[in-house]
Amino acid sequence: MGHLRVRGAVTDFKASEEYQRGHTGERIVAAFLQRRGWYVIPSYNFSGEDGNIAPRLFGLRDSFIVPDLDIAKGGLRIWVEVKTKSAATFTRLTGRLEHGIDKRHCDQYLKIQIITGDPVYLAIVELDTKALLLSSLTELMPSARINIMHQRGQEKQMVYWPRSAFREYQYAARPGTHFSA
Repeated sequence: MGHLRVRGAVTDFKASEEYQRGHTGERIVAAFLQRRGWYVIPSYNFSGEDGNIAPRLFGLRDSFIVPDLDIAKGGLRIWVEVKTKSAATFTRLTGRLEHGIDKRHCDQYLKIQIITGDPVYLAIVELDTKALLLSSLTELMPSARINIMHQRGQEKQMVYWPRSAFREYQYAARPGTHFSA
C-alpha cells in the first residue's frame, strides 16, 4: 500500500486528505462524463498490486504516467487528467485567475497524446465555485505560462493557464460526497 511519512509517522496515502479530495474530484468528473454518454475507465484503478504506483504506459525503454480517466464515446477516445482545487489562484504577474500542474506531468501527458493519437484533456474541479473546468491540452498550451519555483533546495517547474481558457460547467455533488478544502 502507498505510504506517506508525516513528521516521523508513516500513514497510508489513500487515507490522506489530499488523496481523498483528489479521488472525490475524479468521481465527480467521471459521473459528469457518464451523464453525457461517455464510457469511463478510471486509470487510477490500475495502480499496481499494492495500489502504490501511478498507472503508466510502458514502452521498451521508457514509460509515461497516464491521465486519471480513459473515456470513449461514438468511436472517439480521450484521456482526462483530473485536478481538484480549492480555488483558482489570482496571479499578480499576469493579473488573472490561473490553475496549474507540474510541468513534468504535463510533458508526460503531451507525450501520451502523441503516442496514442488520442487527445488529453485537463479537468479542474473547483470546490469553492462548484465548477468543473475542462479543456484539451492542445487548446491550453498556447496560453501556458511556465514558472520555476524553488522548494527545499530543489527546482520545481509548473505550467499555469488562465481560468478563462477552460470551458466551465457546473457539477452537482452527490449526497454523501464530502469535500475538504
